[in-house]
Amino acid sequence: MLTVKIWRVFWVRYLLESFIFLIPFFIVSLIFSSGFVYMGQDTSSIILTIFKTQPNLVFVSLLKIIFTAWIICLGLQFVSSSFTIKYKIIFGLIFFVSAIIRICGLYPGVTENWLITQKVEFFRDFIQFISTLNDSARRRTLIEWLPFIIISISFTLNLFIHIKYLTQQSRKVKKARSSIHVDELDKESRIFSIQGVSFLIFFIFGSIFLYNLNSSFKVNLPKNSTNQARPHVFIFAIDSLRFDRLNDPKYANVMPFLKSKLPEATLFKPMLVGIPRTFPSWVEIATGNYASKAGVRTMFPPRSSKIGKKQTIFESAKETGYSTIFVSDFAGDIFPRYPFGASEINAPSSNLGTLVENGIISAFSPIQAILTLPNLQRVLPSLLETPEISDPRLIANSISKSLNKFSNFSRPVFLTTFFSTAHFPYASPGPWYAKFQKKDTKGNYIFRKTPDQIVTQNDINIITIPEYLKEQTISLYDSGLNAIDDTLKDLFDELNNKGWLKNSMILIFGDHGENLYEGNLGMGHGDGVAGEHSNVTPLVIFLNGNAQVNKADIPIKPIIRTIDIAPTIARRINVKINEQIIDGEPLLDVKEKISDFPENSAYMETGIWFTSGFLSPENYPRMIYPKVTSLIDIDAGMNFEFYIRPSYSQSIPGVKERAWINETYRLIARTTKAGVSLSLHLRTDKNAKYNLLEDSSNINLYQSIAKEMLNQMNKYLTSRGVEIILSGNGSFFYAENVSQ
Repeated sequence: MLTVKIWRVFWVRYLLESFIFLIPFFIVSLIFSSGFVYMGQDTSSIILTIFKTQPNLVFVSLLKIIFTAWIICLGLQFVSSSFTIKYKIIFGLIFFVSAIIRICGLYPGVTENWLITQKVEFFRDFIQFISTLNDSARRRTLIEWLPFIIISISFTLNLFIHIKYLTQQSRKVKKARSSIHVDELDKESRIFSIQGVSFLIFFIFGSIFLYNLNSSFKVNLPKNSTNQARPHVFIFAIDSLRFDRLNDPKYANVMPFLKSKLPEATLFKPMLVGIPRTFPSWVEIATGNYASKAGVRTMFPPRSSKIGKKQTIFESAKETGYSTIFVSDFAGDIFPRYPFGASEINAPSSNLGTLVENGIISAFSPIQAILTLPNLQRVLPSLLETPEISDPRLIANSISKSLNKFSNFSRPVFLTTFFSTAHFPYASPGPWYAKFQKKDTKGNYIFRKTPDQIVTQNDINIITIPEYLKEQTISLYDSGLNAIDDTLKDLFDELNNKGWLKNSMILIFGDHGENLYEGNLGMGHGDGVAGEHSNVTPLVIFLNGNAQVNKADIPIKPIIRTIDIAPTIARRINVKINEQIIDGEPLLDVKEKISDFPENSAYMETGIWFTSGFLSPENYPRMIYPKVTSLIDIDAGMNFEFYIRPSYSQSIPGVKERAWINETYRLIARTTKAGVSLSLHLRTDKNAKYNLLEDSSNINLYQSIAKEMLNQMNKYLTSRGVEIILSGNGSFFYAENVSQ
């Protein structure tokens, strides 16, 4: 390359030689192949179906990923332009393998999809070894920075080679100047010019490529230069956060930093979730209304509930001068799909295009490995839809980038951060995933959780979960919270040091909790309303500066709900929302109106079933319908987003489990073929083991309580358009007319 004499040949060769790196790229992709996989499930048949129905979408996604691969290859060409083709192939192979080693050490959950991991026990042992190295160990640092080190070595070698050739060629040019042959001077000068341009390309673009391959997770936030008297708002939401992980002393080691901050909190209480599923829960948080009023009751709401301007706390804050920022990874794919009122959204979206892209990326492991580097994580946002790469440090990195854009604006900041690491499949980064785990009898950790149920057509096989695997699953969940806690500590320190917390309101909560095999509750969330684990999450509020209130003036509220967050924030930052039309009420201020919703009560319902079978996770009979993939359709006019088919939109709400909750009791209404079946539980019975309506010694008392609570719930439901249809056996059914 450095002896080319013709400009046209130089440019053609320079570009063509970048394609040489596709050879090691495809070799490494083949060795570490996983096929098309999402959350541990083979999606090749889905991709094939999509290819038949939407070939253009698949073709565009494939081109985008191949183009991204070529850009990476071009970057490798920049830092190795002086190498011969043979050494470029060797260098490319070393680089791509180094990226694979890095992802093995950081995100072992990804490697569970690879055939080599499933077939070669030694390789899995190697992954377990490097991914469990202590976070401060030099070997772990070496693994994390390995791609950067490989590129740095190549960059340095090429720097010396370029300088050597330039020096030699400059001498030839000097010699040619004293020659009587003009053609010789012209030839040597042209070679020197080509070498100079090659050097500039190498140095400028090679430096940019090298910089973007750095593996630093250090949180470095900008200084607060907004100069605002109005308080900043920081929401740090954690998917699937259980209340007991902050409240129960036996979990003190799970989130030690956050637990240490609780004495400083203005409020720390359990919060009841209306629907323990991410999308409806966030809409309840944003609007102050239960999902039945807001219209988002599943993870796949219809277009009608997502279009138009909505009254949310974020939209109201933006209208009064706040910069509203959303940052998240895979669980935050709801933020681009609803008009929350964002100035900026730094999160992936969930649609058909993302599903296809993510499936293709999983088949090309080198791209997946390279794009997990902090500076490259947003090149293909669909990568962040990979649950096995839900690293809270990447979220912190994105927060830094977003705050840099808004730190000098004369507007207060409203930052919403949503961490996904504790969500199923609980795929924490290394070494956190192994922090609380015990090895199985073969000496293995699990890198991520796989579903407990295997659906085959209309049947389902329920796998018996051994106790050790349950313990490993719970440890994975706790590890995810621990990784988030470490990142929160870094973020709090930086926010405090850079002046962001001096005048602020900070909220920490979950969008829901999580069942972890307590009693008969099973694992997960959203398929049942029993117990106090999946539908209860902590709410922690810190107030500083102008946001503060006198704790003695805070009204005592025995029931706190997600619908109370929006009016609570609005009062503290002096943002107006119409409290006359919302279900929630402010928690830190005395309310000035009688709520439309009964005081000291909460309503709750399930999402669509993500598990299958005639029995709910709590082993109660329930009405069944087809699995999720048969329920959803694609809205081509709405960015190819998924929504529930109209043919099911009426029937699904009618068979939901519902609950009415007060300070002492939880009434549960389950729809069966014979009608609605009731059970009553004490709130202190956290695992819902004892149905008080089966207590013969106090049956009259508990039936009276259940009847009163049922009347309250049915009055609320009928006010929202739900019909009560009496059955012939003295029971009843719920029926809803849901608009699309």
